Amino acid sequence: MSNQYEGKDGWMRVLFVALFWVVFYMSQFVVALVVVAQCAFTLIAGAPNTQLMSFGENLSRYVQEILRYVTFNTDQRPFPFTDFPKSDIVITADHAES
Repeated sequence: MSNQYEGKDGWMRVLFVALFWVVFYMSQFVVALVVVAQCAFTLIAGAPNTQLMSFGENLSRYVQEILRYVTFNTDQRPFPFTDFPKSDIVITADHAES
């Protein structure tokens, strides 16, 4: 096993893992809000909101980055230490209706 996480570096990693674990749980609340809003848009307008679809895609990528970090699959700290992830998927009104 490497000495990468010994001493101060190990404690800092554990601290950041704990902080990002809290952010992960808070993000679940945001996901719930997006789900409720999308259901409302779908019932009222007949289609999901494309801006919320895009935000949901970006948020899911952010949650993935958090999970990769807290499970030690990467050493790259997620946002705010890097840019907020952006999707490479282009969501159009046509895509929302299908």
